[in-house]
Amino acid sequence: MISAEENAQSAQNMREVLYRAIAVPQSVSGRTQDIPREAEHMGTICAAGPKACDDIRSIYLKLPETTRAALVQAQGALERTVYMANDGHNTAFLLGYHRPHTAQEKLCAFSGCERLRNGLVEYAALHAIHDSHTITVKTEPGVYAEQAMTTYDGQSWRVLGEHDHYRQTTEFTCGPVSLLNAMHRLHPQMAVNRVDELHIWREATIAVACEPYGLALSAAKRGENPRIVVSKTGPVLNPAHGAMGMIDAAMSRDVQEHFATEARKIGVPIDITSFTAANVARRLDGGHVALVLIDEHVMHGVTCPHWVTVTGELADGTLLVDDPWIDEPYGETLVDTYQLPIRQADFDLMIHYDEPASAQAMVIL
Repeated sequence: MISAEENAQSAQNMREVLYRAIAVPQSVSGRTQDIPREAEHMGTICAAGPKACDDIRSIYLKLPETTRAALVQAQGALERTVYMANDGHNTAFLLGYHRPHTAQEKLCAFSGCERLRNGLVEYAALHAIHDSHTITVKTEPGVYAEQAMTTYDGQSWRVLGEHDHYRQTTEFTCGPVSLLNAMHRLHPQMAVNRVDELHIWREATIAVACEPYGLALSAAKRGENPRIVVSKTGPVLNPAHGAMGMIDAAMSRDVQEHFATEARKIGVPIDITSFTAANVARRLDGGHVALVLIDEHVMHGVTCPHWVTVTGELADGTLLVDDPWIDEPYGETLVDTYQLPIRQADFDLMIHYDEPASAQAMVIL
């Protein structure tokens, strides 16, 4: 005989669950009235008819306060989606982060009815892939599993390696960290740490920023065989640009010329040619990785030169990028920056920092 408790559980399991995905406007200021009623997408499962859910405006208030603060802080820099599941009695919420011009969504900040968690995560992943044309969906630890997970197809999940990615510990060491992550990719046994990060920065800096010739010299010093690709001769980074944070433009120019002279002296191959994302992909043949100079504005909303490591590509040509920068105040973590898929058309938007004053640049290992 089936007990009353089992009957109740069966009825609960058969209850229709209504799912919603609500895009959070970039202009959201933390006030619930900034979330429009019409910005929603609905999907249902089970046989029962649709049921009323909480007002969309109240959904925002039910998110954890720290999550709401991150949404406000990140306005204009991240695309955000609130996912909701409601079975008529219980509600659960999940937040999705999506960097502009990338093909990945991160699911995080789950709250509400625990029983609705797995179905909500699965709905959010499918929504991101089918409605947002996302390739990779990742979850923060505690949302779906004990460790962060990733998928290329919405189905097969794998554990994110503990030492697969190292983040920059300063605002200006993206170049050294991109180099260290590239070397770690080629030599997994190699440890990556802050001591080496700062040491390489001291070797390769031209006053705050690092440029390709200095980074190539640091790579060669550590036993690598780098190749430099730049779109023109002369200094790669324009030291007069305000975003560079240069103190002495003449010194920065002279240091770049010195690095270039030293690179030629030790025989580092140098290709003077402009390039596209497709050219970057072709340079990865044979197990190579590439440090590529990009403009942060496309992903972060701030115009600034930035180095990332391109480690490979997917079957459709989408590039896989390790970004050393994590926007912690916006709610980002390592999950957002490790093996970030970026379609070639989007990457083409990133690889033209300050042209024609500055040049395109990459270092291939």
